[in-house]
Amino acid sequence: MIGAKIRYFRQMKGITQEQLASGICSIPYLSKIEHGLAQPSEELVEHLCNELGVSLDQVDDEDKMKRLHNDLDAWYKEMRLRNFDEVTSFKKRIEEEIEGVEDPDMLTKYLLLTFRYHILFRETDKANDILERLYHVQERLSEDLEYFYFYFLGLYYYQNRKFREAGEKYKKANKLLTSMKSNNAEWAEFYYQQALVHNRLSQITLSNNLATKCLDLFNKEYNFKRAADTEILLGVNNRVILNYGEAEHHFQNALKYAESFNDKRLKSIIYHDLGYVYSCQNESEIALDYYQSGLQNNEDHEIEDRAKTVYLIASEYLKINDLELAKYWIEEGMRIVKKTEFLEYIYHYNVLELKLSNSEDEHTESSLRDAVDYFENKNYWNYVSEYGEMLADYYFNSSQYKNSSFYFKLANDARKKIMN
Repeated sequence: MIGAKIRYFRQMKGITQEQLASGICSIPYLSKIEHGLAQPSEELVEHLCNELGVSLDQVDDEDKMKRLHNDLDAWYKEMRLRNFDEVTSFKKRIEEEIEGVEDPDMLTKYLLLTFRYHILFRETDKANDILERLYHVQERLSEDLEYFYFYFLGLYYYQNRKFREAGEKYKKANKLLTSMKSNNAEWAEFYYQQALVHNRLSQITLSNNLATKCLDLFNKEYNFKRAADTEILLGVNNRVILNYGEAEHHFQNALKYAESFNDKRLKSIIYHDLGYVYSCQNESEIALDYYQSGLQNNEDHEIEDRAKTVYLIASEYLKINDLELAKYWIEEGMRIVKKTEFLEYIYHYNVLELKLSNSEDEHTESSLRDAVDYFENKNYWNYVSEYGEMLADYYFNSSQYKNSSFYFKLANDARKKIMN
């Protein structure tokens, strides 16, 4: 136990074995102590602990450790259920409970769940800091903590749009979860996250299979909010493969859930998605009705959701050549995104303005190049493909064939990345 404690705190403090052993013992002997292969004298251990600033013989209170263990499990459950208020409340309580604890396994579990917390709240910089610390302890994780490590790392990569890397981590987590005694709630959420990755990789059959599994489990667990999320994913998947009837079926199922617990934001998202299904079928009138329903259910603080729906409304009016209303909604959307500095959609609205003006000048070139560069840096390959092709056409029409060839190739490579 003391060897594990020495190793943990040495790694967490970024101290090498050579640095810690200097003037106390040999490096090989320290390595044996850390791995429980040597029985050092109390005096030697005291020197090592003093160097690390930890106690020699502190034994964490058994009742406190049991309570902390239960609170960590409860904290994770609330994170899995996405109960944000409860998650925040548990974090404050656990931060007080963990004070003074020196048990390496308990501290590692706390570190892993803190990593999950920062992912949940999209605190990327803080998640990065935790990940650096986890790197030092990943080799000594128990099976359940190793599962957390690979699963949370998959979530981290997904959030950073590294979908293939996320899928690889989920494969490792899946092997560990299979060998553990896990409940339906854990499997349901894990299947859902895997389904999201396969959706992003355009592996729609795999995504649908996993989504169907987790939908059944979420319903068995009475987790109807997550069931609604899964119905939305199934709807999106079926829209992608042009199965519009099945897509609407799943969105309508999700809408029933959303109405049952009167979740206005969820209803707004579903109406948005239903509108897009009808837009894809060139049913503009029905699409616009659904988009308007989405806006009516949109809360004032959900600015990004509103900007996305307004964008689709503007695009729809542009598609049916109602230029006056297209102009109105583009201006409304641009007002929203500039006020909130929603950079992604500032680029989208810039391109819509180009389509509305239908002119080709230096402003067209700079706006499209800025958009392509932005979305390429973000790995948004569908937009790189779309806007890259627009830029290639611009250069072709301007007789700039070398530039045109470059952007046609960029657009084609982006499509390959989507499909592969």
